[in-house]
Amino acid sequence: TPLIARYAERYPQVVVELTLAQRTPDLLEDGHDVTVAFARDLPDSGFVAQRLGTTYSILCASPSYLAKRGHPATPADLAAHDCLRIVNTVMPAENWVFEGPQGMETQNIPDSPFHINTADGMATAIRNGMGIGIQPLASAVEGLVGGTLVRVLPQYRLEEYNLFAIYPSRKFVDAKIKTCVEVLKTAIPQLLASDGHIAGAKE
Repeated sequence: TPLIARYAERYPQVVVELTLAQRTPDLLEDGHDVTVAFARDLPDSGFVAQRLGTTYSILCASPSYLAKRGHPATPADLAAHDCLRIVNTVMPAENWVFEGPQGMETQNIPDSPFHINTADGMATAIRNGMGIGIQPLASAVEGLVGGTLVRVLPQYRLEEYNLFAIYPSRKFVDAKIKTCVEVLKTAIPQLLASDGHIAGAKE
């Protein structure tokens, strides 16, 4: 949204309609000019996909939860904790895959006291001490800086995802699409680098 505000200030004649979804929309059917999507890879299609950068997710908990339950030291220690499950097409569900000092590790999370389908909703549940949950880096940064979230297993990160700008393939790209993608390509890498620095500083 801050990037949209920046774009709207620069191009006030463009009307912006923002749709948030837990899926990659059909650009033709839904009528979107540009889609920004998180995905490991994209299927072949007739669209242009500009890779904007790479990000990852981390585990977070509230200070109050960790004060009561302690800090897990390894992914296996999560079996003794309340692990909150985010359910969507991007984040892992039962099997949390970590990249850490020993390479890739998978921890099965068979039971969960809470399921939700959005990162913002998950952040609220974590802040309220319900347990340990996965947060995309961009969603976690504000809480990490403000002290309402604590990074759990800071030497580990969850699977990486690419961030893409997707738009229809045309011989002549509309000016509104071209300018929007240019803003994203300039700003997103800087934001991702800043998020990574903040998360690293909180390890």
